[in-house]
Amino acid sequence: MEHLQGTYSLPLVLLSFIIAVFTSYCAVELCCRLWQVQARMKAVRIALGSLTLGLGFWSMHFVGLLALRLPIEVRYNAPYIFISMLLPVAAVLAGLSVLTDGHPSRIKLAAAGVFMTLAVCGMHYVGMTSMIMPAEIRYDPVIVLVSCVFAGGVSFASIFLLQRRRGRGKGPPGLRARIASSLLFGALLAAMHYTGMSAASYEAYPAAPLLPDPDAGFSEVVLATCVGAASLLLVLVVSGGQMMDRRFALRLAEQSRQRYDSIFEHNPDMVCLFDLKGQLLRVNPAAERITGYSREMFLSRSFTSLLNRRDAARVRACFARVLEGTPQTIECTLRHRSGRKIHLSTTIVPMVAGGRIVDIYTISKDITEQKESERLLVQAKMEAERAARVNSEFLAVMSHEIRTPLNGILAMSDLLLESDLEGEPREYAKIINRSGTALLSVIGDVLDFSKMEYGTVSLKREAFSLHACMEESLGLFAPQTQQRELELRCEWDERLPAQLFGDEGRLRQVLINLIGNAVKFTERGEIRVSVRERRREGERVELEFAVRDTGTGIPEEALPNLFQPFYQHASSAKKHGGTGLGLAISKRIVELMGGTIRVESMPGEGAEFLFTVQMQTAPAPAAVELGRSG
Repeated sequence: MEHLQGTYSLPLVLLSFIIAVFTSYCAVELCCRLWQVQARMKAVRIALGSLTLGLGFWSMHFVGLLALRLPIEVRYNAPYIFISMLLPVAAVLAGLSVLTDGHPSRIKLAAAGVFMTLAVCGMHYVGMTSMIMPAEIRYDPVIVLVSCVFAGGVSFASIFLLQRRRGRGKGPPGLRARIASSLLFGALLAAMHYTGMSAASYEAYPAAPLLPDPDAGFSEVVLATCVGAASLLLVLVVSGGQMMDRRFALRLAEQSRQRYDSIFEHNPDMVCLFDLKGQLLRVNPAAERITGYSREMFLSRSFTSLLNRRDAARVRACFARVLEGTPQTIECTLRHRSGRKIHLSTTIVPMVAGGRIVDIYTISKDITEQKESERLLVQAKMEAERAARVNSEFLAVMSHEIRTPLNGILAMSDLLLESDLEGEPREYAKIINRSGTALLSVIGDVLDFSKMEYGTVSLKREAFSLHACMEESLGLFAPQTQQRELELRCEWDERLPAQLFGDEGRLRQVLINLIGNAVKFTERGEIRVSVRERRREGERVELEFAVRDTGTGIPEEALPNLFQPFYQHASSAKKHGGTGLGLAISKRIVELMGGTIRVESMPGEGAEFLFTVQMQTAPAPAAVELGRSG
């Protein structure tokens, strides 16, 4: 057998490489577009793209076959050509199906890569098998293996690189990346093809004619025509797809513009468009309605000229921050064409296109009525506070005026009780004295509460003995508890400081209020008063007082309102009377002393009032005002 030496046509080799690169670029482009296309159109695009790109790769392969020049005539077997044409279509279909899947597994990606490798290799070697000639083709297995490695490289690289980019959420690659990928894939395809061609050697049959049967298979002219038609189809489909995509993009852009214009024009709020220099470019009809200025008047003057100097400076500062990419919201006042003021709440946002700020939008809501309502509310609040102060002043004055003659009545009743009165007159004098004392207590509570409401109460800082304060407070109730056979106990921590600085009178007032309530609501059992040191920081000491009784207790529904002024739950109001100010005053005093007060109670099990106060242990000048008011 005679060995045949083949040569290659350089123009056809170059053409096959160009077809490989162009088809690879179209494959990358189609894959990127399929990532963004709707699901109902994806299957049609995949089918059409697989057919077109498969024919493109097939054209590259057979142009490479036509580039081989042998000293014998070569024809091509039609069935084999058809099979070699279907294999790249199937390879592209497998690749696109996997790459457009939502989350394909690694096994699925690897299976698609193996299938594409086999299909590409099958296209090449089935195509070479389709050659009809009076010669035998022999293959070098090592070089065949190398060509299969190139085929696997282009298959796996195309799948894993594109899928990896999509999995990271980077989206479609840019133009440079697409061109680089196309050159890489095209070079691998060409390397695979020409490596496979170099693996083949041709041995002519002895005594055989150099020309095959003229009726056997396709001639090179027919095959070249098929290749040209397939390449032309590829170009037409790709060009048609680009034109359709462009028309679709233009239609989407037009729809977006119409939606934007509709939102802009029909927005009930004032919308303005500015350029990056702050020049007003466009306003909507709502701007004319809100401000009274026409569009022409708006566009003929600076927007900041409608603002006062302070608001204009604030708006410019907001514009500067928006140019850095940070949206802003600001309230400003604009002059209406009629001269009245309009209050606007304005949101300033940047419009970004292509990764940079191109325009600035402002959306201004008319809040004039809201501002007027707020002003009226503030005015009403100030008037209510002024009325409350007048009421407190009136109560304070009336309390003083009533206390003066009442003190005279009490003094006279005391003198009558010290005289020799006997019988009914003495009982009448006692009733007068008790009633006057009760009325004086009520007046004192009202006066204290009015002072606290008005904010004229201040605390003193003077040295006093805590032990003496407790003894005096408990001593006031000794006669009542003895008469009613109640046990009144005091629990004292010996580690407490002997001398404190603070307002002894106000502390005694709180203790008297709480002990008095305990005595009032306790029929039998005991009343226990305790004090302990909670914490100490330097000269500051926090004390906790507790007044515990075994009385009737407090209903659960009454606990939330117990420290409210003039509040009394129904049962106690009828039986025990009172003004309902004692606990409210105690709460204010405790808060002035930097503490808190609370109550724990269950009906029928008594009640426990606990409060804390802040005192000072270090020596200090006596009778110094703290200056804190309620």
